[in-house]
Amino acid sequence: MSFDIQKRDSLRLLTGLESGKLSSADAFNLSEELDPVVVHLVLRYLREKYPASEPSSSGVTSRLLELMSTYSQVAKRSKIGEKDSVSEWFEETYSMGEFYDKADEMIGLIVDKLES
Repeated sequence: MSFDIQKRDSLRLLTGLESGKLSSADAFNLSEELDPVVVHLVLRYLREKYPASEPSSSGVTSRLLELMSTYSQVAKRSKIGEKDSVSEWFEETYSMGEFYDKADEMIGLIVDKLES
């Protein structure tokens, strides 16, 4: 998958889950095409930005719960991505909070690192 397509689809997964414009089935299909590192970091980003303890986060939290409980393969891909050196690099170098208003920049960094 080319850099531009990987970046576009990664951002589509993140924003679709965040906004609710992506069904669980569509999110699953997208996640199957993406690198496990992207899947892991997108899910982590959403969990950190929208903690379950915040009532205003209930929409995103319920979409993540539905995705993970309906499609266990997504959780498995995320676990694979979590163990990858690119995930470790990202988590040691950056804080998710840095990207709450610039998700496209975060996705670009991740995809660029995966491509190099």
